[in-house]
Amino acid sequence: MTAYALRHDGPEQTRRGMFGATGYGLSAPALFQRTLSPVTSTCQTSRHRIKLGDPADKHTPILSRSVTTTNPIPPSTSLRESLATAHRFHLEGRLQEAEMAYRMLLDRFPRHHELLRLLGVLKYQAGEPEAAVDLLRRAVAAGSEDGRAMEALACILGENGQEEDGIQCLRALVADQPRRQSAFYNLGMLLMDRPECLRESVEALERAVALDARDDRARGALALALLRMQEPERALEQIESVLARTPGDVHGLAHKIAALSQMKEQAGIAALVDLETMIHIDGFEGGDGFGNAAELNDCLARLILDHPSLGAERTTTNGLDTGEILNSDDPAIHALIVAVKNAVSRMQDGLELDADHPFIAGRPKRWHLSGWGVRMWSGGFQVPHYHQDAWISGVYYVRLPPAVRESEGSQAGWIEFGRGTDDLFHDSSPAIRRIQPEEGRLIAFPSYFWHRTLPFADDHERLCISFNVVPGDR
Repeated sequence: MTAYALRHDGPEQTRRGMFGATGYGLSAPALFQRTLSPVTSTCQTSRHRIKLGDPADKHTPILSRSVTTTNPIPPSTSLRESLATAHRFHLEGRLQEAEMAYRMLLDRFPRHHELLRLLGVLKYQAGEPEAAVDLLRRAVAAGSEDGRAMEALACILGENGQEEDGIQCLRALVADQPRRQSAFYNLGMLLMDRPECLRESVEALERAVALDARDDRARGALALALLRMQEPERALEQIESVLARTPGDVHGLAHKIAALSQMKEQAGIAALVDLETMIHIDGFEGGDGFGNAAELNDCLARLILDHPSLGAERTTTNGLDTGEILNSDDPAIHALIVAVKNAVSRMQDGLELDADHPFIAGRPKRWHLSGWGVRMWSGGFQVPHYHQDAWISGVYYVRLPPAVRESEGSQAGWIEFGRGTDDLFHDSSPAIRRIQPEEGRLIAFPSYFWHRTLPFADDHERLCISFNVVPGDR
């Protein structure tokens, strides 16, 4: 299924930056358009990282923030000033204060469509989609005519199992506002999961590209729809336009591999992917207070299993993922970070790629590490995916069941590189490489490489920590 997310003027980010078929999400630039002046922000569902001004992780309780239980806005303040103050609370992640302020204003102005819209956005961010839908419907009924409330409503409906209602909202919106580029984009994304609507999806996304030729997100989504229609040549045209501007674009490179696979252009794939030399195998051999990998892994296993954010993740079946795990001061995390940084350095030193290779072209000047724990049990696996918003990705194996440790024949629980999802690769047969996990083994690879974890059957659990080398400062 397509990965949906709401965004405003920025790349979609999941809690891990991991994607299956797409990596593109629903776009709602109107959702957070500031009442008084523009703002850049995104808001996503509980399975996504929330960014609204300062980052606010869904797993961080709102009550952990500094809040007030008294009136946050003096009653004598004008509507304009009060709304600006409430919205500032919202942008700063002070959601409880913002909600209190919005509701106090709604007591005075119960049909103020902008107040209803903003409170709907807040409830969506707080993980209450039903309340958000109700408020956004009220905003539309109250006379919100600029399309922002309707578009936000359609996106939230689409993310929460009411795709048909979301599609109908967007069809009505683009008919009324034929130059609303983001609505065409969202319509194309919602239609894309319906095979019988793929042609309409392509037409909507073509319109989005025509309205904004520099919107690489729309071009990428159009390429995705064309790949699903098995029109790789047309898809490749859109992908090359994206890569001409951003040679290291992870989505573009992952989908270029899919297009070339459909076209059976093995030489083109080989220019992007060398499964032997571009996958780096490393490991932990002791240091930083730990004599060997077994000592380190005992501590890391405890940190994964006790992590308060351990929960479901859509790329993992029969398993759970944590939120960010590398932001701990625990000595075991420090030792792992040192090992990952050393492995990344050795990986770079060992590569012999031309300067214009897209992996080299995408090398960031500064980067930081992000990581999450993965707990799997019998039948566990991960679907084919790649990692967005990262340059290098990898995995460190903490604890393995006997079915994986002793799986040379069956390859149960191994990691596989090379082939993506069936809806993009169809009947193509790209080269693949499978690597057996070992406790203490670390594997690093370019983030645009398609990969998956094969299922295993065992009464014991499989624990690992995955990581991303993320461009920019933390």
